[in-house]
Amino acid sequence: MESRATGNMLRILLLSVLAALALAEPRYLEDQSIEERVVGGEVAKPNSWPWQISLQYLSGGSYYHTCGGTLIKKGWVLTAAHCVDTSRTWRVVLGDHDIYNHEGREQYMTVSRVYVHPNWNTNNVAAGYDIALLRLTSDATLNSYVQLAALPPSGQVLPHNNPCYISGWGRTQTGGSLSAQLKQAYLPVVDYNTCTRNDWWGSTAKNTMGDSGGPLNCQVSGQYVVHGVTSFVSSSGCNAYQKPTVFTRVSAYSSWISGWRLSPGTGRIWPLRRGLSVERWRDRTLGPGRWAIWRVVLGDHDLTVEEGTEQAIPVDEVTFHAFFNPNNFAAGYDIAILSLSHDAILNSYVQLIPLPPNGQVLPHNNPCYVTGWGVTKAGGDTANALLKQALLPAVDYETCSQSDWWGSSMTEALICGGDGSEAGCKGDTGGPLSCLVDGKYVVSGILSFNSEEGCGVYKKPTVFTRVAYHVNWLIT
Repeated sequence: MESRATGNMLRILLLSVLAALALAEPRYLEDQSIEERVVGGEVAKPNSWPWQISLQYLSGGSYYHTCGGTLIKKGWVLTAAHCVDTSRTWRVVLGDHDIYNHEGREQYMTVSRVYVHPNWNTNNVAAGYDIALLRLTSDATLNSYVQLAALPPSGQVLPHNNPCYISGWGRTQTGGSLSAQLKQAYLPVVDYNTCTRNDWWGSTAKNTMGDSGGPLNCQVSGQYVVHGVTSFVSSSGCNAYQKPTVFTRVSAYSSWISGWRLSPGTGRIWPLRRGLSVERWRDRTLGPGRWAIWRVVLGDHDLTVEEGTEQAIPVDEVTFHAFFNPNNFAAGYDIAILSLSHDAILNSYVQLIPLPPNGQVLPHNNPCYVTGWGVTKAGGDTANALLKQALLPAVDYETCSQSDWWGSSMTEALICGGDGSEAGCKGDTGGPLSCLVDGKYVVSGILSFNSEEGCGVYKKPTVFTRVAYHVNWLIT
């Protein structure tokens, strides 16, 4: 097991940019304004880096270039956290070469959501985590001008002097103006042992440095792979000798990136949906004080078709939490255990999901998914035939208990998911909130309730019973 210090250091990727000697503290590449820089270098061949995007912000009715980024999926862009940690209206431009002229190849996409790494600290760039994902309002059209970047395997570390190129529309010299045309500069990798020497970056090298938000394109096994996201340079300028550009090392964040950009449900993405996902078998009351008959169906994807992967198991016993109050879901005890008549058979379609540690609190914006066959819009009555999923990042208690959110209705026994624009709905109740924690999914919530105004109400996100609050009850 690697030490904490080594683990932090391995989040860094350092590139050599040689100029006048300077000893200085790190700074963002856009400290004087929010603009990236490619100092030196040359004009790139048009669309030779087809995953490169221009990140632009709206001001006074016009959009202005501020940072670079990388298209990693049709609807997702990778960039630096410090580029987007202020509230603005953003768009990305794909397929561009000259940012001041419309060439007919560009695709303009507005940004619907910004996901900054939960450990990012704007006051401590050298701590790492300068990485963010942008969800686009629509998918990019892939062609010879716009393509997806290849990402490295998790944990991959490049050897010293591995050939890499930085690309962007940044300043052409320290204090100079932006480049109209996409530029590139050759930056071979500097290994950790060299860059952490006292006359280089020393102990400061705990982050990733480079050209703001833009990609570091490294040649590996005959193809270019985006290994870095530009983060910072020396405060003495962009060409300080032995103070190379530093990039967030993409391979250190593979699990976090993958957690946000999973593809739509295919039937096997959520094989762990069992136990707490209940289907009514015969929904009828048997009389006063008696119960309906229940069964659970495991390994299902299409409720209307028998696919051969299902296991239907009757429920023998239902155990409610002793403090559950059907008139007050917000108390946080909306949780029950179903004892099955026999054990499930585990296979590629049916698996167990881990419980979180007792008391675990997820950080704000931790990636989570809600899954279910519920209605797709508020007021709907028809369940989905196919299992659906929706990305609902965790909302911390401080946010969700604000007066214009859920206010005093929130307790620490509950967890909010999303901002209300996407939600679990009728038919999803009781289903899991599956959250990515340390590279694996755990069931962090059980869908409990939505706003009385309906599903998908802004600032009234779906509320889940927080499983970590009840772990001791569950295991006993």
